Amino acid sequence: MSENLFLQLLSKLLAGEASREEIRQLDDFTASNPEWLAIYNELTDKQELSTPEDDLKAEQAFALHSLKMQLYNESSNTIINNSNISTPSYKRFPRLRGKILIAATTILLIITGLGTYKYVLQDVKPAQLSVVSTKRGSRTNVTLPDGTTVWVNSQSKLQYSDNFKGKTREVWLSGEAFFDVKKDPDHPFIIHTNKINIKVLGTAFNVKSYPEDPTIETSLIRGRIEVNFTDRPQETIILRPNEKLTVSKDQSQFEKSSGKKDSKIKLENLNPVNKEKLFVETAWLSNRIAFTDTRLADICSTLQRRFNVEIDFENKELMDYRFTGIFEEENLDQILNVMKLSKPFNHTTYGKKITLKF
Repeated sequence: MSENLFLQLLSKLLAGEASREEIRQLDDFTASNPEWLAIYNELTDKQELSTPEDDLKAEQAFALHSLKMQLYNESSNTIINNSNISTPSYKRFPRLRGKILIAATTILLIITGLGTYKYVLQDVKPAQLSVVSTKRGSRTNVTLPDGTTVWVNSQSKLQYSDNFKGKTREVWLSGEAFFDVKKDPDHPFIIHTNKINIKVLGTAFNVKSYPEDPTIETSLIRGRIEVNFTDRPQETIILRPNEKLTVSKDQSQFEKSSGKKDSKIKLENLNPVNKEKLFVETAWLSNRIAFTDTRLADICSTLQRRFNVEIDFENKELMDYRFTGIFEEENLDQILNVMKLSKPFNHTTYGKKITLKF
């Protein structure tokens, strides 16, 4: 997604006009661009009510921006080929939160080169970030400036400040990582993902937040963490040792034990899968793959990242097969052959492409 398209979608979101698909596009973009996630959170988390003066300023500024964008598109003969995306008219803006609109428009004007506004976001992305990225089939670990140790799993990206100066220690994660956080009560450690923020003082826990997965998981091994939601910042969940929080990106996926639909979350205890007290959620740290009553489709997502392959299903019914197992040194063929012993299916291999079928 281009920056201009991101800004158009953000404007529609602030105007209350963004569709579900456009909100998903914003989530995907901010997951891969933490600097924009910080701005996005800052704008959408504000709660102040607008005044007539605020609304007037916002509408004037947004009209100026819309005119500039129109002139720019005409002069460059640029057409956005997406019938679902249009620049919202400022006249249709509800009285949302004047300060948010002014702030959003200010950022738009700065980035598109119009105007002389100066806008400073407090406690947002530091000027200098270090980036740790892993490809499929690889893992790495890094020690952060404060002494915190992070193990980064396959196909993941971690970004963090070079110096951790300021009141907080903040990092941005896309993918999966295990954190052993250096204790420092005066400087809370905060992890940002595209759906949740995790605040800790000193603890060890695992975070799994792949953009393509339907859920985000946080598993606490020791200590205590606070989790809040980017779209519901007023709500906080406290995790204690051996607890796992799963946040669904599809708000209709989970139900509370009472039978009433819960919009986002599931909290449960971690259960070891062997006498060594191995947890499924952190098995990757010891180079193992573990799953308990898990759908084959979800297992294959893990196998793809672990072995750097693409796995397709010729028969969709196979996706709902469920398996339990622990693997350590087995290769991909060996793992699939073991699973075949309990459920009937076959697989073919062409280079890095695996096809599962009856």
